[in-house]
Amino acid sequence: LAGGKKVQISADVDLLTIGVQAPKRWDRPPVSVNFEVPFAPSGFKVRYLKVFESKLNYSDHDVIKWVRYMGRSGLYETRC
Repeated sequence: LAGGKKVQISADVDLLTIGVQAPKRWDRPPVSVNFEVPFAPSGFKVRYLKVFESKLNYSDHDVIKWVRYMGRSGLYETRC
């Protein structure tokens, strides 16, 4: 997934009958989707990272700097 693009997720939902109950009318309940995106599709990037910590006397040259880009996964709900 490249940044700045619109992506569509499609899904088929099958309703299962449990036991011998009379069929209930389906009143279009919310559809829940839970997924993870292991990178930042927003295009947000860190160009500079400066470290200064006075209590432990760290300076910008004493530390190894790295950035882990992560997207935020979560639970999203929509009504059709």
